[in-house]
Amino acid sequence: MDWSPQQEKALRLVERWRASGASPYFVLGGYAGTGKSTLARHLASGAPGQVFFASYTGKAAHVLRRMGVNATTIHKLVYLPRDRCDERLRRLEAELAELRASPVSSETRVRKIETEIRKEKQNLRRPEFTLNYDSPLASASLVVVDEYSMVDERVGRDLLSFGCPVLALGDPGQLPPVRGSCFFSKPDYVLTEVHRQALENPIIAMSMLVRQGADLKPGDYGPSRVVPRSKVPDDAFDRMLADSEQVLVGRNSTRRRVNQRVRRVLGMPGDMPLPGDKLVCLRNSHEEGLYNGQTWRVVRSSGREVLRLTVEDDDGARLTCLAHPDHFRGAGDDLDPARRREANEFDYGYALTVHKSQGSQWDSVTILDEWSWQDREKWLYTAVTRAAERVTVIC
Repeated sequence: MDWSPQQEKALRLVERWRASGASPYFVLGGYAGTGKSTLARHLASGAPGQVFFASYTGKAAHVLRRMGVNATTIHKLVYLPRDRCDERLRRLEAELAELRASPVSSETRVRKIETEIRKEKQNLRRPEFTLNYDSPLASASLVVVDEYSMVDERVGRDLLSFGCPVLALGDPGQLPPVRGSCFFSKPDYVLTEVHRQALENPIIAMSMLVRQGADLKPGDYGPSRVVPRSKVPDDAFDRMLADSEQVLVGRNSTRRRVNQRVRRVLGMPGDMPLPGDKLVCLRNSHEEGLYNGQTWRVVRSSGREVLRLTVEDDDGARLTCLAHPDHFRGAGDDLDPARRREANEFDYGYALTVHKSQGSQWDSVTILDEWSWQDREKWLYTAVTRAAERVTVIC
């Protein structure tokens, strides 16, 4: 394959990092269309041993799989549900009993098993999900992590705890996370040259215009388009919102209004979530396998003062948890800190703020272009690049 001078330099730097072992991770930044994902796949194909691709959200992992990459979420790669951790503890304790009963047992092996048992018992004090000490990362030669800006301090340290080198990919043109710090905060190298072949993709071309500070003029951009709101009748606007795989907005007040409109079009009565409703997680709960910005579908919902929800992700994995009903009524901001800790926080996810959408990607995205203040270019650039096939910008 013919690499550009920038890409060749990136390849040399990453290979030098892997050979030296001087750092546990390398951060490769690149704007949309610069080929960082292609580079990562090339580097992975030449790595000795097993290589894993992981992303922050299930939706992003799904997009990578469609590109031919066997990707999973970081959570599924690094953590375990508690019941499986219980099984491992029982297995370790049985092995320790056999070793102690054997006249030829290795003292070194006994001490190692005792250490593992202590770790598992400590893990069991944490509810629901625990670090998976049997993760295949422990014997892998490389893990490629997409959307590095979404990886916080805790997840970053858990990733590195397996001793597997991490190649972190991300886009410096996107918005920074609203809350919390990014673990992979400073790129070691940034790809800036967008390639001619990538420019044939209308979404990439639109993202370049935005990043350079130009306006997206109304009209068609291949299958994508920019439409003035005044040109869209209300009934057509509602149907457009309901038919979009994901709606992105700037303000939380707009997000709530759009979610109500979409639920009305879909025939979902009442304020509380029903089977089939799309939800978004509003707050990290690492122990329960919940991450800020993660989207779910409701399978079952019950309760009044506190909701008991069974939800399903894009890969069909299910999770049952407690949730505050206040957010679905638009009163979540009024929760006092003590009550906030009693349950998880969800809201409807048909519309998301662009900040909340980071780390995910959808085939079809509709953007309500209402952001006019700080980081305007980064906001719209992040929004446009959430689309994989088609984007509609309503201005």
